[in-house]
Amino acid sequence: MVDLAARVLVRPLALALLVVLALPGTAGAALDVKPEWGKVMAANGVLKKGCASYPYRYRLTLPTDDWEMEVVIKDPDGRSVGSAFLVSDSEPTAGKRWFKMCGVVTRPGKFTIRTKLAVWDGWSEEPGRLRTETFRLRKP
Repeated sequence: MVDLAARVLVRPLALALLVVLALPGTAGAALDVKPEWGKVMAANGVLKKGCASYPYRYRLTLPTDDWEMEVVIKDPDGRSVGSAFLVSDSEPTAGKRWFKMCGVVTRPGKFTIRTKLAVWDGWSEEPGRLRTETFRLRKP
C-alpha cells in the first residue's frame, strides 16, 4: 500500500518540482545590482556575550513608491543570522532596524548584508538587488 502511494503521489510531485525548477527565471536567477536604488549598512562593532541586538540602517531611492525588500545577514561562516522583509505599505524609505543574534552560535569576523528588492510601476515588476555590504564584529 505504501509503495502504491509513493508511486501515485510522491513521484509525480517530485517530477513537477523538478520541472518548475528547470524553467528559465524560476530558480537561481541572478538579479541585477541597482546601486542607484540605495544602500543597506551596519557599523563595525563588538560581538557581545550572550544574545544582543545589532543595528543596521537602510536608505532607498527607488523609482516608484511601491516596493518590497528582503534583507539577509550572514555570519563569517555563511549562515543566516538575521533577516527582515520590508514593504512600502508599512516602512519608510530610510530607517534603522535591528537583528538579534546570540554570540554562542557564531564567531567574530566579517558579516555580510544581502538584499533583494522589487518595485512596481502599476503594471510591471522590476526586480533587483543592492550592493552586498559587509561589517565586522570583533571579540570584546
